[in-house]
Amino acid sequence: MATKVNCRPFTIPTLPGLGLADIEKRFRRMTHLMYDTSIPASVLAEEVYPYLAPDIEFVNPWRRVRGVETYQIDLSGTHRGVHGDLDIAQMNARLSERRDAGRVLVDSTLSLRLLPRRAYRLRMILTYDFEMLEEGERFHVTRHEEMWSVGDILQSLPLAGRGYDVLRSLSGYVFTGAVLLSRAVAGRLSGAERGAPAPAR
Repeated sequence: MATKVNCRPFTIPTLPGLGLADIEKRFRRMTHLMYDTSIPASVLAEEVYPYLAPDIEFVNPWRRVRGVETYQIDLSGTHRGVHGDLDIAQMNARLSERRDAGRVLVDSTLSLRLLPRRAYRLRMILTYDFEMLEEGERFHVTRHEEMWSVGDILQSLPLAGRGYDVLRSLSGYVFTGAVLLSRAVAGRLSGAERGAPAPAR
Protein backbone atom coordinates (compact mmCIF):
# COMPACT_ATOMS: atom_id res chain seq x y z
CA MET A 1 0.00 0.00 0.00
CA ALA A 2 1.44 3.32 -1.03
CA THR A 3 2.09 5.91 1.66
CA LYS A 4 1.02 9.45 0.94
CA VAL A 5 3.63 12.02 1.87
CA ASN A 6 2.83 15.70 2.28
CA CYS A 7 5.79 17.65 0.94
CA ARG A 8 6.19 21.26 1.96
CA PRO A 9 8.26 23.59 -0.19
CA PHE A 10 11.71 24.31 1.25
CA THR A 11 12.43 27.99 1.74
CA ILE A 12 15.80 29.53 2.50
CA PRO A 13 15.64 32.04 5.39
CA THR A 14 16.21 35.53 4.16
CA LEU A 15 18.92 37.64 5.74
CA PRO A 16 18.50 41.31 6.58
CA GLY A 17 19.02 43.69 3.70
CA LEU A 18 21.54 45.64 5.76
CA GLY A 19 24.81 43.88 6.51
CA LEU A 20 27.09 44.58 9.46
CA ALA A 21 29.28 46.84 7.34
CA ASP A 22 26.23 48.91 6.36
CA ILE A 23 25.07 49.12 9.98
CA GLU A 24 28.50 50.20 11.24
CA LYS A 25 28.76 52.82 8.51
CA ARG A 26 25.34 54.23 9.40
CA PHE A 27 26.09 54.32 13.14
CA ARG A 28 29.49 55.92 12.58
CA ARG A 29 27.82 58.70 10.62
CA MET A 30 25.03 59.12 13.19
CA THR A 31 27.49 59.24 16.09
CA HIS A 32 29.58 61.96 14.47
CA LEU A 33 26.46 64.00 13.73
CA MET A 34 25.13 63.67 17.28
CA TYR A 35 28.37 64.61 19.04
CA ASP A 36 29.72 67.24 16.66
CA THR A 37 27.94 70.32 17.94
CA SER A 38 28.64 72.29 14.75
CA ILE A 39 26.07 70.14 12.91
CA PRO A 40 22.83 72.10 12.31
CA ALA A 41 19.48 70.82 13.56
CA SER A 42 18.24 70.32 10.01
CA VAL A 43 20.91 67.64 9.41
CA LEU A 44 19.97 65.87 12.66
CA ALA A 45 16.33 65.86 11.58
CA GLU A 46 17.25 64.35 8.23
CA GLU A 47 19.95 61.82 9.14
CA VAL A 48 19.45 60.94 12.83
CA TYR A 49 15.83 61.35 13.90
CA PRO A 50 14.39 58.85 11.36
CA TYR A 51 16.43 56.10 13.03
CA LEU A 52 15.08 56.70 16.56
CA ALA A 53 12.40 54.46 18.06
CA PRO A 54 9.36 56.24 19.55
CA ASP A 55 10.20 54.94 23.05
CA ILE A 56 13.99 55.30 22.81
CA GLU A 57 15.80 55.34 26.16
CA PHE A 58 18.88 57.46 26.85
CA VAL A 59 21.12 56.73 29.84
CA ASN A 60 24.33 58.25 31.17
CA PRO A 61 25.85 58.51 34.70
CA TRP A 62 23.76 61.61 35.44
CA ARG A 63 20.50 61.13 33.58
CA ARG A 64 17.92 58.65 32.30
CA VAL A 65 15.15 59.73 29.92
CA ARG A 66 12.69 57.92 27.68
CA GLY A 67 10.76 59.01 24.61
CA VAL A 68 11.82 60.30 21.21
CA GLU A 69 10.57 63.86 21.80
CA THR A 70 12.60 64.28 24.99
CA TYR A 71 15.62 62.72 23.29
CA GLN A 72 15.40 65.13 20.36
CA ILE A 73 14.97 68.17 22.62
CA ASP A 74 18.01 67.18 24.69
CA LEU A 75 20.12 66.52 21.60
CA SER A 76 19.25 69.83 19.94
CA GLY A 77 19.83 71.66 23.24
CA THR A 78 23.28 70.13 23.58
CA HIS A 79 24.18 71.36 20.10
CA ARG A 80 23.21 74.89 21.06
CA GLY A 81 24.88 75.05 24.47
CA VAL A 82 28.13 73.07 24.23
CA HIS A 83 31.00 73.08 21.73
CA GLY A 84 32.60 69.73 21.08
CA ASP A 85 33.28 66.83 18.76
CA LEU A 86 33.96 63.11 18.99
CA ASP A 87 36.88 60.97 17.89
CA ILE A 88 35.98 57.30 17.34
CA ALA A 89 38.77 54.83 18.11
CA GLN A 90 36.86 51.58 17.60
CA MET A 91 33.37 50.47 16.64
CA ASN A 92 31.80 47.03 16.66
CA ALA A 93 28.32 45.93 15.56
CA ARG A 94 26.65 42.61 16.35
CA LEU A 95 23.32 41.07 15.35
CA SER A 96 21.28 38.63 17.41
CA GLU A 97 20.95 34.99 16.33
CA ARG A 98 17.58 35.77 14.77
CA ARG A 99 19.13 38.83 13.11
CA ASP A 100 16.16 40.96 14.14
CA ALA A 101 18.05 43.12 16.66
CA GLY A 102 21.58 44.04 17.59
CA ARG A 103 24.02 46.21 19.50
CA VAL A 104 26.78 48.62 18.54
CA LEU A 105 29.71 49.45 20.84
CA VAL A 106 31.79 52.58 20.30
CA ASP A 107 35.09 53.40 21.99
CA SER A 108 35.55 57.14 21.67
CA THR A 109 36.98 60.36 23.09
CA LEU A 110 34.81 63.44 23.45
CA SER A 111 36.54 66.83 23.21
CA LEU A 112 34.61 69.58 24.99
CA ARG A 113 35.60 73.20 24.47
CA LEU A 114 34.12 74.94 27.49
CA LEU A 115 36.73 77.71 27.44
CA PRO A 116 38.44 79.46 24.50
CA ARG A 117 41.58 77.68 23.29
CA ARG A 118 41.15 74.83 25.74
CA ALA A 119 39.61 71.41 25.12
CA TYR A 120 38.70 68.89 27.80
CA ARG A 121 39.01 65.31 26.60
CA LEU A 122 36.70 62.66 28.03
CA ARG A 123 37.02 58.94 27.32
CA MET A 124 33.55 57.60 26.58
CA ILE A 125 32.04 54.22 25.70
CA LEU A 126 28.77 54.34 23.77
CA THR A 127 26.28 51.52 23.33
CA TYR A 128 23.35 51.49 20.94
CA ASP A 129 20.65 48.81 21.02
CA PHE A 130 18.59 48.59 17.86
CA GLU A 131 15.91 46.48 16.20
CA MET A 132 15.66 45.62 12.52
CA LEU A 133 12.54 46.68 10.60
CA GLU A 134 10.99 45.92 7.22
CA GLU A 135 12.81 42.59 6.81
CA GLY A 136 16.15 44.15 7.64
CA GLU A 137 15.95 47.09 5.27
CA ARG A 138 16.24 49.64 8.09
CA PHE A 139 16.51 49.85 11.88
CA HIS A 140 15.38 51.81 14.92
CA VAL A 141 17.61 52.69 17.88
CA THR A 142 15.82 51.62 21.06
CA ARG A 143 18.49 52.47 23.64
CA HIS A 144 21.50 54.81 23.70
CA GLU A 145 23.88 54.75 26.66
CA GLU A 146 26.94 56.82 27.48
CA MET A 147 29.50 55.38 29.90
CA TRP A 148 32.10 57.77 31.25
CA SER A 149 33.78 58.63 34.53
CA VAL A 150 32.78 61.67 36.58
CA GLY A 151 36.33 61.58 37.95
CA ASP A 152 37.72 62.14 34.45
CA ILE A 153 35.64 65.31 34.17
CA LEU A 154 36.82 66.62 37.54
CA GLN A 155 40.43 65.81 36.74
CA SER A 156 40.30 67.76 33.47
CA LEU A 157 39.10 70.98 35.15
CA PRO A 158 41.87 73.55 35.86
CA LEU A 159 41.38 74.02 39.64
CA ALA A 160 39.16 71.11 40.58
CA GLY A 161 41.50 68.65 38.86
CA ARG A 162 44.41 69.32 41.21
CA GLY A 163 42.17 69.13 44.27
CA TYR A 164 40.66 65.89 42.97
CA ASP A 165 44.14 64.35 42.59
CA VAL A 166 45.05 65.37 46.15
CA LEU A 167 41.78 63.95 47.47
CA ARG A 168 42.38 60.64 45.68
CA SER A 169 45.89 60.39 47.12
CA LEU A 170 44.65 61.09 50.65
CA SER A 171 41.79 58.63 50.33
CA GLY A 172 44.27 55.99 49.17
CA TYR A 173 46.36 56.42 52.32
CA VAL A 174 43.24 56.41 54.50
CA PHE A 175 42.03 53.18 52.92
CA THR A 176 45.44 51.51 53.33
CA GLY A 177 45.60 52.62 56.97
CA ALA A 178 42.13 51.24 57.62
CA VAL A 179 43.12 47.87 56.15
CA LEU A 180 46.29 47.70 58.27
CA LEU A 181 44.35 48.66 61.40
CA SER A 182 41.71 46.00 60.78
CA ARG A 183 44.45 43.38 60.31
CA ALA A 184 46.12 44.42 63.56
CA VAL A 185 42.84 44.22 65.48
CA ALA A 186 42.02 40.85 63.93
CA GLY A 187 45.50 39.56 64.84
CA ARG A 188 45.14 40.62 68.48
CA LEU A 189 41.72 39.03 68.77
CA SER A 190 42.90 35.74 67.30
CA GLY A 191 45.97 35.79 69.60
CA ALA A 192 43.79 36.39 72.64
CA GLU A 193 41.55 33.50 71.66
CA ARG A 194 44.54 31.15 71.31
CA GLY A 195 45.94 32.21 74.71
CA ALA A 196 42.67 31.80 76.59
CA PRO A 197 42.43 28.62 78.77
CA ALA A 198 40.22 25.86 77.48
CA PRO A 199 36.88 25.54 79.30
CA ALA A 200 36.70 22.79 81.93
CA ARG A 201 34.73 19.69 81.03
